[in-house]
Amino acid sequence: MSFGQVEGFFLDSCILLPHPLESVRKSSDVLLKESGNRCMICSSVKKEAIELIERAYTIIVSDIRSNLKPFLGKQGITALTNRHGKLLADFFAERKKSTRLQFPERSNVRNEITGAIENYVSVQLHSMKDGFTITPDDFLSSLVTNLTIIEHELKAPFMGIKTIDIDPDIAITSLLILKALIGNPKDVDHLASALKYQFQTNKWVIFVTVDETEILGKQNRIFEVFALQCTKPNWALDYYSSMTRLKSPIEYYQEIHNYTSEQKEFADKIQKCMGIKITS
Repeated sequence: MSFGQVEGFFLDSCILLPHPLESVRKSSDVLLKESGNRCMICSSVKKEAIELIERAYTIIVSDIRSNLKPFLGKQGITALTNRHGKLLADFFAERKKSTRLQFPERSNVRNEITGAIENYVSVQLHSMKDGFTITPDDFLSSLVTNLTIIEHELKAPFMGIKTIDIDPDIAITSLLILKALIGNPKDVDHLASALKYQFQTNKWVIFVTVDETEILGKQNRIFEVFALQCTKPNWALDYYSSMTRLKSPIEYYQEIHNYTSEQKEFADKIQKCMGIKITS
């Protein structure tokens, strides 16, 4: 019999990606500051996040390269000065509207990148002295360089955190879709990876997310059937403390009385996929 077997926190990509709500950003930052050494991501989370960032960067850079000089040309602008702030504000508003449909609704990466580059442009423009000019080519080059820096900064949290290289089992992902009614395939992969790691190591992991729709709204169901605890970052440390008093995941599952049909099916899939018997 073993107690206190808690490996740590499996973070969803939304914990490390920019979030529009300050309260979410703060709660995620607190968790990372207080327990960063116990935080990890699975390879599917890292892959999803890097792809989101790279796709947003590529779309935005391509759009600015294709449209900035024609936009300025239509206005008869051959050199930019500190008096062209409103003109550039109009340009960014137009480009955001034009590219909106090219981004997934779940991602705030586009807003973060466009907001950061707009801020950079406004600061640079307002710091230019009267009479100083910059050509559209030099201005565009400066924008692309800064966008590359922004892309690197967005990727940095995913490069600096421990990554668990693990492939989710199809049998488990199918059960998550059918029994927990999780519709997003990427969320299913992340949860299935956390489950696989938990029962491979026989140590509890806590999946931390702010996804209310797909995951947190079903967290009781996910724990009941799959014994995977999901939570917001606000309560992650509380769950960690509580779960140190539980027996290890396999022992916990083996001591369930009167298994439901869903629990029996899950246990059967774990035994077939991983060769681990989790029922008594």
